[in-house]
Amino acid sequence: MPDYRNPALPVEERVENLLEQMTLEEMIFQTDQYSSSEFMSPDPDKGEKALSADPARLDKALRGNSAGSVQIHGLTPAQVNALQKYAVEHTRLGIPFLFSEEALHGVSHPDATSFPQQIGLAATFRPELGRKMGRAIGTEARALGIAETFSPVMDLIRDPRYGRTEESYGEDTFLCSAFAGETVAGLQGESLSDPDAVAAEPKHYVGYGAPVGGLNCAPCALGRREVYTDALPVFEEAVAGAGAVNVMCSYNAIDGLPVSSDKELLTEILRDRWGMRGFVRSDMTAVERLYDNHYTAPTRKEAIAMGLEAGVDLQLFDFPHDEWQGGIREQVLSGRLDRSVVRQACARVLRVKFLLGLFENPYVDESRKEKFVHSDAHVALALDIARESVVLLKNQNNVLPLKKDLGTVAVLGPCADRAVLGDYTPGGKDRDGTAVTVLDGVRRIAGQGTRVLFDEGCKILGDMARPFPHGVLTDEEGDPGLTGRYYRGSEPGQGEPVSTVTDRSVDFNWLMNGSPIREETYSVTWTGFLTPRETFDGLIGFRTEDSMRLYIDGQLILDGWGEYRSANRTVPFRYEKDRRYAVRIDYTNDRGGARVLFGWDTVAEDFSRAAELARQADAVILCVGDSTDTCGENLDRITLDLPGNQPAFVTAVTEAAAEKGVPVILVSMTGRPTTFPKAAEKIPAILEAWFPGEQGGAAVAETLFGDSNPSGRLPISFPRTVGQIPCHYSRRPGGGKRYVETDWLPLYPFGYGLSYTEFRYDGLTLSADEIEAGEPIEASFTVTNTGSRPGDAVPQLYLRDMVSSTVKPQLTLAAFDKIRLEPGESKRVTLTIRPREMRTLGPDWIWRVEKGDFRVSLAKDALHMVETKGFRVK
Repeated sequence: MPDYRNPALPVEERVENLLEQMTLEEMIFQTDQYSSSEFMSPDPDKGEKALSADPARLDKALRGNSAGSVQIHGLTPAQVNALQKYAVEHTRLGIPFLFSEEALHGVSHPDATSFPQQIGLAATFRPELGRKMGRAIGTEARALGIAETFSPVMDLIRDPRYGRTEESYGEDTFLCSAFAGETVAGLQGESLSDPDAVAAEPKHYVGYGAPVGGLNCAPCALGRREVYTDALPVFEEAVAGAGAVNVMCSYNAIDGLPVSSDKELLTEILRDRWGMRGFVRSDMTAVERLYDNHYTAPTRKEAIAMGLEAGVDLQLFDFPHDEWQGGIREQVLSGRLDRSVVRQACARVLRVKFLLGLFENPYVDESRKEKFVHSDAHVALALDIARESVVLLKNQNNVLPLKKDLGTVAVLGPCADRAVLGDYTPGGKDRDGTAVTVLDGVRRIAGQGTRVLFDEGCKILGDMARPFPHGVLTDEEGDPGLTGRYYRGSEPGQGEPVSTVTDRSVDFNWLMNGSPIREETYSVTWTGFLTPRETFDGLIGFRTEDSMRLYIDGQLILDGWGEYRSANRTVPFRYEKDRRYAVRIDYTNDRGGARVLFGWDTVAEDFSRAAELARQADAVILCVGDSTDTCGENLDRITLDLPGNQPAFVTAVTEAAAEKGVPVILVSMTGRPTTFPKAAEKIPAILEAWFPGEQGGAAVAETLFGDSNPSGRLPISFPRTVGQIPCHYSRRPGGGKRYVETDWLPLYPFGYGLSYTEFRYDGLTLSADEIEAGEPIEASFTVTNTGSRPGDAVPQLYLRDMVSSTVKPQLTLAAFDKIRLEPGESKRVTLTIRPREMRTLGPDWIWRVEKGDFRVSLAKDALHMVETKGFRVK
């Protein structure tokens, strides 16, 4: 038995022994990522949509080699095991595959539990829930055969227009660090080789959450020093603190240096300083962008070399496999790239596989799926997190909680009967009936004598293209769908198509799932016919960020081709029953979004029925917010107003309710802060529910009717207007504090949140007046529930360094807690402020706790300080 097969030997000895036996080709394959779809073929013997591992496709793709990582894309444990069998039994050295998958707020698998989105998790202000959620996700992932997750996301948000705000823990370094460390610890468990543990891969390292203009992948708007002081500590907590094994590097550049070629970030800090044991995976195209976006690499081959030399070890579909593997091979043989660089990258991937115990236990126990995936315990945890994530923003005259014996309650709005779960949601949970909507929750919890009325009122995005029903589109042969001709290059119709297929609908997200042809630039022409089943005046158009053109009966009716035209819109169209319209669509992937949908909208929005139901009700629950069409990756906005016609809808319903004196409760279900319409000033109660997971509707209903007392706090500031951005509370001092129209204060500050009871904070004392540099200090205070209901207080301690060698924020969160108190109950609380929160990154770029005066403030949120005490560092 070769030494690498001996589990009694240290991991490093096993890695070295295996490397000594590997060819250059075998090492290169360990730096590459594959999709399971590349290895599967239809298996009609097992069902219409069944897939089985295809030995011929595996041999063709891998040529007898194993691969570094394989993304499973919803395979069953049995299918995963079938693929693993090839790696273990049909490759020379039997190196197992590392199966990986997205797992942001639940494993990206149709059967997995959907937890609240990460911004909601952070709103709980209870980091231990991050550990519990990580444990649940890790358990489900490993039971599905997944041993490594592309999660958690640790981007520090500086511009809430950024579409991926929902995936983050918010704006504060201390809060984000707390959740980052706990979530990683939960995912990785006690030992990586346990059957319920996975290797975490925090992302996107680093500075990705502060893009210029809030635009995805844009250069980081922070200077390098602010990245080091604010964003890097979050990853430090995850890697150096919690032991995260891997990291995914980001697309962006910082001060002109792309992260994917920054050796200081990827090697000197991650490995040399923090001791990260595993690999760095490029986010999809992060290395390729050195050539075609950052323009720092003269050729695509040079981009590959630059990424590897900086510390990237594994590509995530940056390049076609032949180009990645061939580019490495050629540059090693030519002397441009040292073989030791490839050997090092391979070693890091192998180390993770050894740590996970994959050489001893490469297969998943298929019986674990039924027991652990979407278990009752995990569904209950999803509900617990959702309950604690709800933030009560406003409650004039104690309108909430509602009585369960209301005569009539109207549940209105586009999010009322919709599972609003957010991006990277476990497949199908927003469609398969698993998720509980707000309407479901209200119907379950309201008294038997309460009549529940419902009307959608409007769509989330207003006049928006939706897929055509099956059979409305047909190809030239009369079969459902359109004929798609796929071409290399940006001009459809030039040359012979690479592929010609019948697409049942034009509704694709090729950014996530990969395009049908692996080309850097490609284009498509779809042709066929549109035959409406009714006559009506409606809309027709696209949802895309790329260039598209639409011809009907040979006439160009929507032109969104080129840099300065948008195809992401609809135009009026007269549909005549049974008329056969000739359709031609041109598309090219020139904007990087690779999201394409051709569809219609059948009716103009009409608020009149919703307004009438509001007049009939004793209370109105108005559910508005975002969806995966308005918030998520590549869905950055120029406004934080509610999307589509929702502001007008809120106004119409509010005015109708006011006619009869009916109270309105606004439930906001969003992935980022919202600037509410002016009509919201007249709404007495507002809840922020975020994207609350599959049990979110139950949690919201429990909160509305008082079964759950809201305890969430804002992990991100809500501006009054986008003109205040950046509006995070921890801005550096030196600028003005007023605009012509208003001051710089947010609508709702970081850490803000109300309760159905009241709390008093007092009696702040510090454990010392003076401490040595490097020592912690304790702050003690009393919290009293002065109201009539049990509830959770969230005391917060903010720290100010009075004088420092470099400019620091005047206020930073340094400690917090969440405390359950019965009515009239008091508790003495002691929190520790670590030296880490006192430190300064000096002019010499060295962290140290500097001598001088500090102040500690006990607060309800980042704007409302209760008491302040001082201490001195000697």
